Amino acid sequence: MQIAGEMKHNAFVVTLKGRIDMETSDKFNTLLEGYLEANFTPFILNCRELEYINSSGLTSIIHLSQMLESFQLKLLLCELQSPVKEVIDIAAMETYFNIYPTEKEAFESL
Repeated sequence: MQIAGEMKHNAFVVTLKGRIDMETSDKFNTLLEGYLEANFTPFILNCRELEYINSSGLTSIIHLSQMLESFQLKLLLCELQSPVKEVIDIAAMETYFNIYPTEKEAFESL
């Protein structure tokens, strides 16, 4: 798993690449908590290169969402690939997350 984060306009954009699963979810949590401490802005998770996520990864994203909500900040997901969208749909989380087809549309919703 690779994670890159950068401030763009009025949000912190995190680009995810690879897999978020039991082996990588701790690294994901640690990195994202660090990003949150340094950037109190809404977060956009760009998932265009995220190939796979399982329940551990989904739990990590839920945890991030809850942390952001505690600061009254939004978490938006965009550019979900089919395998990732399928896991979110199976877990019935599509209404919990703010999901957008493109990063541009995610920015427009802020």
